[in-house]
Amino acid sequence: MTEARMQEAIEHKPGTFCWIELGTSSGDAAKSFYTQLFGWNYVDHPMGPDGVYTILQLNGKDVAALYELMPEMKSQGIPPHWMSYVAVENADETADKAKAAGGTILKEPFDVFTLGRMAVIQDPTGAAFSLWQAKDNKGVGLVGARNSLCWN
Repeated sequence: MTEARMQEAIEHKPGTFCWIELGTSSGDAAKSFYTQLFGWNYVDHPMGPDGVYTILQLNGKDVAALYELMPEMKSQGIPPHWMSYVAVENADETADKAKAAGGTILKEPFDVFTLGRMAVIQDPTGAAFSLWQAKDNKGVGLVGARNSLCWN
């Protein structure tokens, strides 16, 4: 696949990975590390009085995001981690299917402003992932190019 082909508009079909984000103990340290390592730029978006959601970009296209773990997450023992999102047509229906198949719903489906609807699932072996029903945010804008999403 050529570099030009990889940068065209991306359609994330149901069942494909469409977004990645880092929950970190230090947003500033993570921004510094990943921008130096991969040549990413970032745009900060305020999330209420105490939070920032940072969109990481490469060549002007969204490639990932990061946020600082919230105090309640830290108190639950949630460590810094990368989360992969899988595109779905309907987050509620897919969460129900995951539960019926033996998965655990860690976070019931909820709206993320007008961007989309998501849920956090744990498979029967303990691996966690998120569902993403796109609305205004379709997911990453670059896949398979150097320093972008691949091999989830």
